[in-house]
Amino acid sequence: MKKVATTIRCVPRYGFDHAEVREVDLDLQHDADEHELHAALDYWFATQGIADAIYGLDVDDNGYFAIINDDVYDHSWGKPIL
Repeated sequence: MKKVATTIRCVPRYGFDHAEVREVDLDLQHDADEHELHAALDYWFATQGIADAIYGLDVDDNGYFAIINDDVYDHSWGKPIL
């Protein structure tokens, strides 16, 4: 199976003033499912020293996106979408 770089949007759960949409890049199998995506994203946040970041995953016309707990935004991570 081939690994591909996947960019996933991370949106704040409530959207407080300090929270914004950010992106992170993950290495996933080409045919990764939602559980594998969740595990890869959870691992990515763990390597950043951030626990319990993911509230859930959802999908829209642009693909999967992660719903992130707002307290995670107290840390530096990901790339803000301008």
